[in-house]
Amino acid sequence: MTRPRNVWLTPLNIVSIGFLLMILFFGLATAAFAGWLYPLGETREKSRFSEEHIQLKAPSDTGNRPPLIFEGGDLFLGTGNLYEGFETPWGALWQPQLWVFATVRTAVYTFENGVQSPSAEWGTRVDLYANLQLTGTEKIIVGFRPTDRNRLDRFSRVTFNNNRGGDQEEFNMDVRTLFFEGDFGSLFPGLDRAGVTQLDYGFTVGRQLLQYQEGILLNDEVDIIGLVRNNIRFPGISNLRTSIVYGWNEIGRSNAGNNNAAKFIGFFNSIDTHVSTINLDVVFIPDSVKDGDGYYVGLATIQRIGHFNTAFRINASIAENGNNDKVGDGVLLSSEISFTPHKSDDIVYLNLFVSSGNFTQAGREPVVGGPLGAFGILFASPSLGNFASELNSFADDVAGFALGYEAFWDNHRRSLTLEVAARKDMGGDGFDDLAVGFEFRQRLAQRLQLQVDAHRSFQEFRDDGYGFRTELQYQF
Repeated sequence: MTRPRNVWLTPLNIVSIGFLLMILFFGLATAAFAGWLYPLGETREKSRFSEEHIQLKAPSDTGNRPPLIFEGGDLFLGTGNLYEGFETPWGALWQPQLWVFATVRTAVYTFENGVQSPSAEWGTRVDLYANLQLTGTEKIIVGFRPTDRNRLDRFSRVTFNNNRGGDQEEFNMDVRTLFFEGDFGSLFPGLDRAGVTQLDYGFTVGRQLLQYQEGILLNDEVDIIGLVRNNIRFPGISNLRTSIVYGWNEIGRSNAGNNNAAKFIGFFNSIDTHVSTINLDVVFIPDSVKDGDGYYVGLATIQRIGHFNTAFRINASIAENGNNDKVGDGVLLSSEISFTPHKSDDIVYLNLFVSSGNFTQAGREPVVGGPLGAFGILFASPSLGNFASELNSFADDVAGFALGYEAFWDNHRRSLTLEVAARKDMGGDGFDDLAVGFEFRQRLAQRLQLQVDAHRSFQEFRDDGYGFRTELQYQF
């Protein structure tokens, strides 16, 4: 049976709401800069660096340094004499240190998406890492996620109703991260003892996270080998960093399936000028599976315009053999505008986007959602259990916005983000969606953080949705 149309989400209302919110955003900016509007968070009388000499605190007055799970060799951010290390046969001085650390996230949540009956769960995620630091530039990182299988429905969890599969345990020791990185000049100093040969090329090999264009173009853990060159100078450019990456395994396609038959070839560039930072990224995915080949391009300019921080992006995906579940044809245009009210650290932001066609990412880890996850808390997936993003985060012929305010108190130990966001279906095959929500964070102890978030969504052709989530995060 066809559901009635939600009267809040007619095309005229969506456009009107977006237009009114843009007026509100720039009205808030004008009021804040003119001194008429005080921010929601804590304020300070002085908004510039003090000229008064302030004596640094003695180490004994700065608090205890929290130790990691294991610290072999020099302590992480510790004090005292450094281990003298040893010289390798190829001339490098190694000072091995092994640090083991983890983040535990456990959350209770309930949600209603307007299609299925309400669901309530208790899910847990553990990120466990070991870092073997050989020098300041050479290290080996290994990481595990022992309580999930890298799928939203494969987290260890307790369900309070059985409409999502019941209780699950997903304990494992699958390697999610394993790579070695370094710098040729540092690794083989004997090749250039005078320091005049251009050997300072960074390199990496192994399974690691690749995130480009704020995760819009690429947000995936891939088995790769990469080469990077920094500090390249040209007239009018203060710095050019360029990277070449080849990947051969664990490539997540747009359908969130890892495809070991696909390969990855990437060319990534970051250019610093006196006006903007420009990012130009190009990726080609050759896939031996039928119709899987795809080309991806991302271009961004990031700059400050007056009092506003801005970023403008164009991202495109091109399916060599037409749209399919692995790669789509589409272009995603987006802008991010933000400012900080006078005398505070608060952030007011307005993010806008529009896609033509079905833009898909070059690589997507199954639990992180789609390319719109970078635009606001209502589009972002918490990557924990079946509680997905409040609004659909995929970019198939849609336009939308996210308007938010993030306030800080108690030296950033407490924060509150308020947001309203919407999607407008432009292709006729989807539905419109408007949501409001908040995210509250509070530091409870040196390692412990509480997060509470909730949302309400008003959806076209389906029932309204809601969600509430309470999470504890412990780092050690």
